[in-house]
Amino acid sequence: MRILIVNTTLHTGGASIAAGRLADALRRAGHEVKLLSRRKSLLNGLRFVWERCEALYSNGFDYSHVFAIDHGRCGTDITHLPDFEWAEVVHLHWVNQAMLGLNDLERLVKRCSTTGKRLVWTLHDIWPATGICHLPELCTEWTRSCGNCPCLRHNLLTQLLPHCGRSAHDLSFRTFLRKKRIYALGPIAFVACSRYLAERVRRSPLMEGQEVTDIANPLDTDFFSPLADDGGEARNALRQRLRLPQEKTILLFVSFNINDPNKGFPIFTDAVNALVGRRRELLQQVVVVAVGKHATRHTGNFACEMIPFEYVAERTLMRDLYRAADVFTIASMMENLPNTIVEAKACGLPVVATRVGGIPQMIRQNVDGCLVEPGNATALADALEHIVTHPHRDILAAAARSEAVDTYSPANVVRRYMEIYRGGQASI
Repeated sequence: MRILIVNTTLHTGGASIAAGRLADALRRAGHEVKLLSRRKSLLNGLRFVWERCEALYSNGFDYSHVFAIDHGRCGTDITHLPDFEWAEVVHLHWVNQAMLGLNDLERLVKRCSTTGKRLVWTLHDIWPATGICHLPELCTEWTRSCGNCPCLRHNLLTQLLPHCGRSAHDLSFRTFLRKKRIYALGPIAFVACSRYLAERVRRSPLMEGQEVTDIANPLDTDFFSPLADDGGEARNALRQRLRLPQEKTILLFVSFNINDPNKGFPIFTDAVNALVGRRRELLQQVVVVAVGKHATRHTGNFACEMIPFEYVAERTLMRDLYRAADVFTIASMMENLPNTIVEAKACGLPVVATRVGGIPQMIRQNVDGCLVEPGNATALADALEHIVTHPHRDILAAAARSEAVDTYSPANVVRRYMEIYRGGQASI
């Protein structure tokens, strides 16, 4: 089968990683796959800048939400490209920030409908089911028809310009209605990458009468795997190469940007400091390895040793960091189905994470990790203590590895996607 996978970028962000892994898995299964992303060009760069500026100054977006929303004003018509003509299946992933605007999406739905091409859309956030936002947080207006959007300003300027700012018929409402008209033009198979996300998007009126299922992102569990059991010699050599301490327990924290408020790094910091404060013997036994942009700025925030790695794009190095660590931690306020948890578990790491989004379906309490409520540093410290001092951490590690292989193997994910591509419903 000829499959065109469309994502805004090829190498940046969780959606691009997931799309690339799916492409690799489909190729290994014998299918022809092409990847299409937003080309790096002056014109596309200007489109992106114009869309952000137009959002800020013409539509009343709050400055703090400029990348939390997308009104689909700019994009590229992919229906005239040879890759579109070649494809039997057009598979969208994350297509915001001037990759596909609403006009482009409308043309795409129409062309796929008239040419008989299967249109599939994997949701990595909730934007396809809302008016303009990617993560609605506490807002529930999207379960009706949007409007009164908290991402829009309400000030004197927007009062003078009724089409701007917050109101019952604001930009979020108008965009919501536009999406509803587009979705009615032809069939779209929506796929959420977690049960949690699928359950959420089904609450949106935009999904009424639409096909919505959930399929996990695939992971190469042969590549992401534990080191061979050789008495610890390979692990010691790996830590030496990475300049990590040989005998300490490594707590690994990974984020694209350490300073992203959603990722909860300050909560993680407080939890670690509380842990080594109550268990003084751990002060010299525990080391934090933090991976992500701006990690080096936080080396002095921990009572114990902290070793920073700036953002790691090279997957072999990322795998080595998982293999070298002992516990993986996520302290996010909101998540869908983090790739990092799957990677860590596949490498044999027990996981301590917040009970948000799709994470509860990824971790079995006290079997391969622990779940805690978000924003609670004390609870996070308790969970870390439980794992760090667990007398049989190797059993937790083996359970993590086993579940990752069973759930996220490429063969299982490809089988389910092929059922979608052929026009059916994906089986469990």
